[in-house]
Amino acid sequence: ARNYLRGRGFDGDAARKFVLGWAPDGFDLLSRHLYDLKFSRDDIVAAGLAFVNRAQKAQDSFRGRLMFPIYDRAGVPVGFGGRTLTDDGPKYKNTAETELYHKSRLLYGLNWAKAEVGARDEVVVCEGYTDVMGFALAGVPNSVATCGTALTDDHVQILKAFTHKIVLAYDADNAGQSAAERWYHWAAPYDIAENAAARGLTEKKLAQ
Repeated sequence: ARNYLRGRGFDGDAARKFVLGWAPDGFDLLSRHLYDLKFSRDDIVAAGLAFVNRAQKAQDSFRGRLMFPIYDRAGVPVGFGGRTLTDDGPKYKNTAETELYHKSRLLYGLNWAKAEVGARDEVVVCEGYTDVMGFALAGVPNSVATCGTALTDDHVQILKAFTHKIVLAYDADNAGQSAAERWYHWAAPYDIAENAAARGLTEKKLAQ
């Protein structure tokens, strides 16, 4: 995990700033640790940290992944995003929907960015967790990302509470362009800036 982060240009200070961690590749290491701390299996499963397998045992939800804690806008941790560093499974895995974690209503990094969003009267929406980190370290701390899902009406409503100027910094590929084009369906109904699509900004900023 440390080697991967160094390869992306992030040092220990960046890892600590964004509270990054590592989920060992064990069957139930986290579950057993939480049992020792007197958490019940029901609580662990309800938090999305484990699931009950076919053998009716708790199995850790995240194994062998670089972990990005996801906070709500008040700074309360409600879920995780985990990136695999092998070829096993999907590249990114997020906490399943729980009573606390609703990906359609959460924006990664908003807890850190909201003050700067208000001060600059602008928010930058990018595609992933490391994009948010890269923007912040490149002098754009007013950046957020969706949590493994497309931008939703709820996301737009949340952002509108902080600013009406929203920049989309998606990758300059077909998926990024399609996502940016969908933005214009929100511009008029939500009274937000129509010139909000900035394709390829992520790569340019991270290259600086």
